[in-house]
Amino acid sequence: MTYLVTKAFTDGNANSADEDGNKHIYWEGDTYPYKQYAGAQTKLRLAELTDGGYIKEVADDE
Repeated sequence: MTYLVTKAFTDGNANSADEDGNKHIYWEGDTYPYKQYAGAQTKLRLAELTDGGYIKEVADDE
């Protein structure tokens, strides 16, 4: 399972910020990082991003 970014967005997670405090930006066409063993909080975030039109699930061979 892979998620593709369909609309650019800034990651709201403070842990994604670099040493200067700049948060990570996911650009359209990027692969959104996802791990198979993701917990409930990550699953809620995936649902939020999918429902908001920011990412979509694609087959690994696409």
